Amino acid sequence: MKKYRQLLLLIITVVSVSLLLVYRHEYNRLHYVLEVFNFFGKPCNISSLETSENVLGYHDWGPESLWQETENIYIYSAFWNKDYEAQAIVLHTGKAEVAKSCYLWFEDKEKPTPGKFRYAEVENDKVNGQTAFFYYCSLTTTLHKPYAVSFAVKNKKIGELKKVHLTVSRAHTQKVNTVICVSPTDFNKSFFVEFLSYHKLVGVENFIFYQSNIPHRLIKIVHNLSNRLGINTHFRSWNFPKTEGALSRTIVEKDCILRTANYSDNSITLELNEFIVPSGHFIYFNETFNASKKMPDRISLPVQTFCVDNSARRKPITLQNVDVSYNNDNKVRYVYRLFSEQSVVVTHAVVKDVISIHKYIRCTQKPVRVYRDSSMLRFSVDLTRSTLVQLYLHNDL
Repeated sequence: MKKYRQLLLLIITVVSVSLLLVYRHEYNRLHYVLEVFNFFGKPCNISSLETSENVLGYHDWGPESLWQETENIYIYSAFWNKDYEAQAIVLHTGKAEVAKSCYLWFEDKEKPTPGKFRYAEVENDKVNGQTAFFYYCSLTTTLHKPYAVSFAVKNKKIGELKKVHLTVSRAHTQKVNTVICVSPTDFNKSFFVEFLSYHKLVGVENFIFYQSNIPHRLIKIVHNLSNRLGINTHFRSWNFPKTEGALSRTIVEKDCILRTANYSDNSITLELNEFIVPSGHFIYFNETFNASKKMPDRISLPVQTFCVDNSARRKPITLQNVDVSYNNDNKVRYVYRLFSEQSVVVTHAVVKDVISIHKYIRCTQKPVRVYRDSSMLRFSVDLTRSTLVQLYLHNDL
């Protein structure tokens, strides 16, 4: 009789565990279905998100930036600041001459107003023969803000000047905490989906992508889902005129700092395969800045490199490996609060135990030395259940 009781208990246990597993599977399926329902109880129509012209409202980041060539120099973007001065981001290639003059355009005048020109070198890429500059064009005073600026190496007729439209930054009473700018990198749909989903989990809601290869279909879907996802995304064209080199990231970073200055407390430039991982569950850059004895212009975050593959389709790439490849390259990424053109920039270094950048790459060979960092696993359940990741895992993106 005792044996029968034990057998009965074993059968009940097996049945209970089986029912629990079935329940968990059905729960996860239901969770996914609910995630992609819209407010009226109907499933998301992915095809309508691809083609809809209803692009949701988001912050105006200024005129579209496009590389423009003028006399062998290339200008990407320009900004009007509070010192009555236009500041442009410029690329020189080869032996291009520095501009000699500048002009500011006003809406109520047919002809431009000559300004005072100056320039400053930002960074030099000797390998590719490229140099990044800031060009400046200023006026002593003006009652109105110009809408465009022009630069010239030689004297030109008014009709031959190329206009670069200015972004006029306006002060906001309530700034957002952080904007992440994403520099041009090889497109990977999995990284794109996980990048947005993960950083939303840790408290970042505003993103600017400098891109040339993200499919327009995905851009439309993300735009139209932005309210549901609780994020603001902006995509800027990146038609870099020469061979991509070391300056691409620098130029994007400078543009990001100037573009977000009056809208966000902090800005950071990352690549699609780079993820900010805090020691807690949320990112608090303001606390990190305020903790320093002297208010720094920026804080540096150490970069940790992880090798991954794409074989585990049902598992996000960022959760596939917790072994950090040991190296001594001392790479960092900077979070900016105050923009400074001084030769000495005050930097506060943060150790990896507080916050770090996880960079996921595909390695050609197994690293010789590794150490373990499983901090990303804390987000495994929420990341896997997030709307975009679920759409991707179910082949709906």
